[in-house]
Amino acid sequence: MTAERGISQLADRGQGRCELSGPLTLETAPWLWKELETTGLLTQARAADLTGIAASDSAGLALLLAWKAECRRSGNMLELRGAPARLRALAALTGAEVLLETAA
Repeated sequence: MTAERGISQLADRGQGRCELSGPLTLETAPWLWKELETTGLLTQARAADLTGIAASDSAGLALLLAWKAECRRSGNMLELRGAPARLRALAALTGAEVLLETAA
């Protein structure tokens, strides 16, 4: 297993929209969770663009699933858009692919 090193970025685009880029891994998930809390996006996000995610692992997938759950508890529905193929494949292996699907 090779470690993907790099810096994750969270860009708040306003009105509950944001973009994630860089690695979404065990190494970056704790920082990203804190950023989501700090910006209020942890509970208020409505749409997250994932097209900029360069690498992902099970910790990154777990973060996304927990984020969706936090939003749902707050009465918001978080839509995850543009999940990269590797992240979708990981979700399929764990039975969580429906959580990454974009609403029609």
